Amino acid sequence: MDQSAFLDAMNITRWRSADKPIKPYLVLHDLDADLSDETLIADVLRLLRVKIEDCEFDCEMVKGPQVVWDMRKVKVRPRVAWIVSAPLSDLPVNPQEKRQLWQQISLHLDKQYTTDGGYNAQH
Repeated sequence: MDQSAFLDAMNITRWRSADKPIKPYLVLHDLDADLSDETLIADVLRLLRVKIEDCEFDCEMVKGPQVVWDMRKVKVRPRVAWIVSAPLSDLPVNPQEKRQLWQQISLHLDKQYTTDGGYNAQH
């Protein structure tokens, strides 16, 4: 078992600097790169009505922010993300994965619309 999975299973949080404000949303990915300028990510977050500036991009789960999108190759439980997809590099070449992503977005929006009494009630 890798160290991150073990710490997650034991519900142990990682140290984070107190001077860095925590953003309310988290996007999980496998790459060690800045994904905030990727067009597909921006489009998906816009559809989910989440500002990209409000998102933290990380390779592992951290306590605090709500997980909006988990696009890691190996999924770790508990699965708490709004949407789960294949890694970003696989989406453009795999139509089935892309279709599943769009279906999840649609289901999330439908659920949000019915529980909030309309989109304008929340935003």
